[in-house]
Amino acid sequence: MKPSLQTNRHLIRMRHELRELLGIFVYVYICIGALLLYRISIAGTAGVELAHYGYAGLKALVLAKFILLGHIFHLGERLRGRPLIWSVLYQACALWALLIALSMLEVTVKTLFHGESLALPLREALGQSLHRILAESLLIFLILLPYVAFRQLGKVLGAGGVRRLFFAVPEARP
Repeated sequence: MKPSLQTNRHLIRMRHELRELLGIFVYVYICIGALLLYRISIAGTAGVELAHYGYAGLKALVLAKFILLGHIFHLGERLRGRPLIWSVLYQACALWALLIALSMLEVTVKTLFHGESLALPLREALGQSLHRILAESLLIFLILLPYVAFRQLGKVLGAGGVRRLFFAVPEARP
C-alpha cells in the first residue's frame, strides 16, 4: 500500500519539527548545564549531584517544547519587516513571557497531579529571594536573545544563509 501525499506531508513536517525541537533542546541544555557548572564552581560540589544534570535535561526539553509551541503559533512575529533589533527583542520578550506563564502552569499541574495544595509552590517561590527569581528570569531572557537573533537572521539570509555566513570559506578578494 502506497502512502498518501497527505501522510508524506505529515511525516516531513513531523521530522522538521522534531529536528527543530532537538536543536532548541541542545542549545537550552548547554546553557542550563553551563549555569549548573557555574553554580557548582561557586558553591562547591556540595548539594549538586548527577541527578541535577538529569533534571536540567528534563527542564531543557520542557522549555524547548514551550519555545517550539511559541514558534508554531508565530508568537512575537508581529514586528517582522521592521529593523531586526526590534523584531528580535519583541520575539524574545514574547517567548520569555510564554516560558514564564507555561512554567507556572507546569508547576500548578504538577502540584495538582500529586494532590498537594496550590499554596505549596507559592510558599516555595516566596521562600526564595526575589533577587534569585529575577536573576533566573533574566538569565532565561538572555538565553533567548541569541537564539531568537540567529533564528531571525536565518530567515533574513534565507535557507542555509547563517551556515554559509559562519562556515563557508570567504571568496578571495583582489
